[in-house]
Amino acid sequence: MIKNLIKFFSIGLCFMGMPTYASMPVIDSAVLAAINLMSSTVNTSITTLNASLSQMLYQIGGAINQNGGKIASTIEAASKSNQDFQVIQQKNERVYQSEKNHEIPSSICGETASSGATQISQSSTSFKSRMRQGQGGGLKISSETIEKAVNSPAVSSDIDSARAAKIHANYCDALDFSAYGGSSACPKISSMPGADKRLDTLLLGAGENGKDADLTFSQKQIDAAHMYTQNSIRRSIGNELSKGEADSMAGTQYIGLMNQFNSILSAAAEPQETWLSNSMPNPATRPYVNEAIKSPSAHAYYKQTISDVGEKIGMSTREYERFEVGRKYSNVMYNSDLQEMSHDNLIREQIRIMALNNWLMLNIKEEIQKNNILTGQILASVARQEFEPLLKVKHTAVLGAMGGN
Repeated sequence: MIKNLIKFFSIGLCFMGMPTYASMPVIDSAVLAAINLMSSTVNTSITTLNASLSQMLYQIGGAINQNGGKIASTIEAASKSNQDFQVIQQKNERVYQSEKNHEIPSSICGETASSGATQISQSSTSFKSRMRQGQGGGLKISSETIEKAVNSPAVSSDIDSARAAKIHANYCDALDFSAYGGSSACPKISSMPGADKRLDTLLLGAGENGKDADLTFSQKQIDAAHMYTQNSIRRSIGNELSKGEADSMAGTQYIGLMNQFNSILSAAAEPQETWLSNSMPNPATRPYVNEAIKSPSAHAYYKQTISDVGEKIGMSTREYERFEVGRKYSNVMYNSDLQEMSHDNLIREQIRIMALNNWLMLNIKEEIQKNNILTGQILASVARQEFEPLLKVKHTAVLGAMGGN
């Protein structure tokens, strides 16, 4: 059996010594060397590539980190710049608001004119008080004949009418001239035609037909207005008594009746005399107006509207009030003043306008009260006309019943 095993083992070795091409390839040493060389080269290239790639990635990472730092710095700088800008903007806004709230507008000088309203009104009132008859030069009247007609004691109606005709020769109009032109009563057409008989002598000021309204009268216009009041209100119905006549019983009664009559004439003349006193040049207006026209808008309106007499002597109360209202209502440049105002200054301007309206409303109230007084006197006059004859009849009946005379 051992022999058989040796035999089989020998046979197996024979088979093992034979080449087996199917199970393992035969590799040449040159090929193997080439493969080893190529493998070494590839490994070296890969190593070099890995090193280069690592270096590149490192550089990219460094660049990214560096750029990120720059971006962060830029963002931080932009944020700080924006914060600084917001702070400056808020500061500028506070400064702007403060300037607006405490700004003195260019029109502030114009507001000083209103502060003189009371003084100007009092001055105008003093003019009127000096118009009282018999003052003997209380108010200047340049015409001697008109001055005598206004301030002399009452004469008879015949003398008074003749004197009025003589004065009218200086105020002859075209209608008069066409009727009796060339006579002593109308030698020529006057430069103030009909001034002693026309209402517009008071309202507009005496002068040529078609003239513009004058708010401040010249001395000649004042004289004409006095004569108009004399003709329309104070024309005589009886002369004053002499000293001897006044001492008699009848003279005393006559004087009493004349005083009662003059008290009514005084009330009737009051509106005309007030209007005239408010139309006279008033030097009290000058300091306030001169201060007001320092404002460009007020100065522009002043140049457009000031009268010759008002500029030389001083505005009348009428012209002053028209100046105060007109320089804000009918003055284009006043709109520029309003556009420059804001916040508190605009509110102050509204308050000043309201105050001006209140002042004008007060004047209207006083005028209404004066008209009520005049209306009461008219009512009293009507009552006297109605009841005086009835009372006389009853009084006569009482005396008859008592056996008196």
